[in-house]
Amino acid sequence: MDKSRLTDGGLTKMQRQAIINELRWAVVGDALGLPAENRERDTYSPITTMIASEYWQQPAGTWSDDTSMSLGMVENLVVDGDYDDLMCRFESYMRFGTDTPRGEMFDIGRTCAHAIRNFAINQLPAVQCGDCSVDANGNGALMRMAPLGTALQSDSSIAHRLTRIRRYTAVTHGHPRSIMASLIYCELLHALHQGQQLSKALIKVHQLLAMTIKAPALLNELNTYQPLFSSHFKQTSRADVRNTGYVVDTLLAACWLALNYETPRETVLAAANFGGDTDTIATIAASLAAAGHPAIPVATDWWQQILNRPLLDERFSAFATKYGD
Repeated sequence: MDKSRLTDGGLTKMQRQAIINELRWAVVGDALGLPAENRERDTYSPITTMIASEYWQQPAGTWSDDTSMSLGMVENLVVDGDYDDLMCRFESYMRFGTDTPRGEMFDIGRTCAHAIRNFAINQLPAVQCGDCSVDANGNGALMRMAPLGTALQSDSSIAHRLTRIRRYTAVTHGHPRSIMASLIYCELLHALHQGQQLSKALIKVHQLLAMTIKAPALLNELNTYQPLFSSHFKQTSRADVRNTGYVVDTLLAACWLALNYETPRETVLAAANFGGDTDTIATIAASLAAAGHPAIPVATDWWQQILNRPLLDERFSAFATKYGD
């Protein structure tokens, strides 16, 4: 038996260290990918360790909005906060640099910023703040959803899981395509946390969502992700896997990487060298890879290079205590 998982009423519950491992791998993916963000694939020297980001003028070990907004999710889930609480945390990040490596916010997506302004200035209900237009399907919600996948690991109600995932997404991204990406991602994590292989989890999740979702507008978006569920998806050539910040491209790229590389370390390095939206692709790919290999910790030399580790360690410890055994 994999001792990183313990039985809990028919579902398995992760051990605390496995949760910490998964959260740390996501940060490492973010920090490794940030220096290559928006660079064309195979046009830069291979990234093999932490380096500075010239574009953002940030030192090695810096993490981005992917991790900052994930930290907001982590704390919200620890305190059982509502959606207003979550948006207040996102507002604090955008306005005051809360939950950042060096006390300043240097990056936030346009759709996320628009949603935060809807909450803070226009005073819309949190779950109505996300842009519902088809042009607002970046990866700014998807990038922060892994902690929710962990928090829902022992929830046996598919209807309850999908409702929470949908609402946590909609605070920043309200279009059904972005919501579907979060549903697929979190349900993949749910399956991986139960010990399934990613290839089999993809089949199960596709079937589960197709049978469970009733809203036509949302169910129709499952077809948008159809390549992901093809039996030949893993064999797609690297050159044919897109690496943009469009939510469909990001999810497919992260899954392709997690399918084609054996360990979390191999996966995050491949993601950092994938070009395009490398920090977010690497964050998501790292979470998938770590969920499938829960006993593999981040190498000490990498973790020691991550900035503001005390904040990360404090948040991750509290989260693991609440949701792990």
